[in-house]
Amino acid sequence: MPVQARTVGIITRIDVHDPKGIIPAFVKHLSYKVKLYLDPVTAGLCGSKEAVEVDEMYADLILIFGGDGTILRSLQLLPKPTPILGINMGEVGFLTVVDPESALYMIDDIVAGFEVTERSRLAVKLNSSELPCAMNEAVVLTSRPSKISHFRIHVDGKLMEEFRADGVVMATPTGSTAYAMSAGGPIVDPRVDGIIIVPLAPYKLSSRPWVVPGTSQIKLELLREDKESMVVVDGQYMVNVTTKDVLWFTKCETPALFVKFGDKFYELVREKLT
Repeated sequence: MPVQARTVGIITRIDVHDPKGIIPAFVKHLSYKVKLYLDPVTAGLCGSKEAVEVDEMYADLILIFGGDGTILRSLQLLPKPTPILGINMGEVGFLTVVDPESALYMIDDIVAGFEVTERSRLAVKLNSSELPCAMNEAVVLTSRPSKISHFRIHVDGKLMEEFRADGVVMATPTGSTAYAMSAGGPIVDPRVDGIIIVPLAPYKLSSRPWVVPGTSQIKLELLREDKESMVVVDGQYMVNVTTKDVLWFTKCETPALFVKFGDKFYELVREKLT
């Protein structure tokens, strides 16, 4: 059932380049139709003194002007799951599926009623502490570049593999076109319910990427006491891990919500990765 937006939040990347003044045009246009919440960057661009921090932005719809990185940062800050429409003012744009000019042309119809699609996220737990959920991936890697570590991974209590490598990428299907792909992992349709495991530069010929069911519980342990390591979630959040720690990866209970904007996945793969 279509959702109507009566309140709209607008988030803009910090270093946005907007020579045509598209963002102020959006704000002016929507201000006559809905209640707006502008993040500090957007408010500054529009000369408004009424800014709302992202972690206080309770709205029916969030418009994000930027690239995928802006969406990843926003997802970790938003106070509740909220439908997002990413407007591409970045570079790659797998999560930002519409260009600014098209979005301005269609925004009235979107606000009047839009459908929502869900994207699975990855829950990350360090021992008993929950870390932010990952939209793309959680990466475990050595703290010092060019240093190899030793990993052991169990899936649903069964030993999957033990290997030495620079690190391991745990990715969602959405994140399969990000770091996981660059590390040699498969491209996975976001509709697939799975978790992708990709060793980073493994020192083992038989060590290859895996795709396991989305219902899996993945346990990762570090076996080298002399190697400092860290886990990095979506490139935004990081924390150190040691051989005394255990990392757990499962599907997050709360998926990310996006405005349904046609099925463009294969088109985006052709456009962005060729």
